[in-house]
Amino acid sequence: MSEVFVSPDEVSIPLVQPANLLEMAIEAGVAIAHLCGGRARCSTCRVRIVEGLDALTERTDEEAAMAAKLDFPSEVRLACQTQANDSVRLWRLVLDKIDVEMASQLGEGHYAGPVGREVQAAVMFVDVAGFTAMSEALPAYDVVHILNRFFNRAGDAVDSNSGRVDNYMGDGLLAVFGVDGEDDPAFSAVKAGLEVLAVAADMHDYVSRIYGCAFEVRIGVSLGEVIFGLMGAESSARETVLGDVVNTASRLESANKTTGTSMLVTEDVHAGTMDRVEYGRQFELELAGKDGHVVAHAVIGLTVPSSET
Repeated sequence: MSEVFVSPDEVSIPLVQPANLLEMAIEAGVAIAHLCGGRARCSTCRVRIVEGLDALTERTDEEAAMAAKLDFPSEVRLACQTQANDSVRLWRLVLDKIDVEMASQLGEGHYAGPVGREVQAAVMFVDVAGFTAMSEALPAYDVVHILNRFFNRAGDAVDSNSGRVDNYMGDGLLAVFGVDGEDDPAFSAVKAGLEVLAVAADMHDYVSRIYGCAFEVRIGVSLGEVIFGLMGAESSARETVLGDVVNTASRLESANKTTGTSMLVTEDVHAGTMDRVEYGRQFELELAGKDGHVVAHAVIGLTVPSSET
């Protein structure tokens, strides 16, 4: 017999005929949230389909609008708008009062954005070398001015290569490429990194002339699956990425100190861009938090002019 199996309740509901998921769950005594009464306005009845996605009806117009607003992946459905025609296994995503408050789209001041999804992306981590010494030698106003002058132009380099600045961390920035499905995120990240290095060289001329300090940056780039979503307290939540790919980019940035390079990328980035990027030495590195050696490649430049890529 067909069934709808609900986790984490571990309840099996017999499916005798096609039926609405929310109505079935309520009738079976499952404590599934539904603040708006099943009108696709609150999103608190959201569930993740573990098995049987093909056994469900297509999104209604109302569900499609909510899914677009919250960036639901295909397996996250509103139970109130979904009918099961065959066996389905699902997981309730709103389990308690805190979940309800965070998930509800009713009223003012609610979360609206990606609920969390895995995407293939390139991550670029940029850090200013010797920043601590610079910040101790210069007045606060000048330190902030220098960083903002650099961040402004570095951000332009990221934007012009279809990336987004994910976060600023003191004297560093984290940028991601591909989270919205852009093509060739690895090459976009490397190209943006080379433009950031050019900005840094320009900044060195500026900073050394005015302040008598050097200005250099180090860059690490990695590629792979990242988790992307809206994170943080509701009043300050923002879209961001996390995962091993982010950590690897950060570790590669730091590794430039020992390799004497300015920009290191992972083997996956190298493999996907070697026809358009000139690479120098290859390194086998021991990176904190990584088992074994990580192969890294030093970037020299593009093999063809930027206008031809």
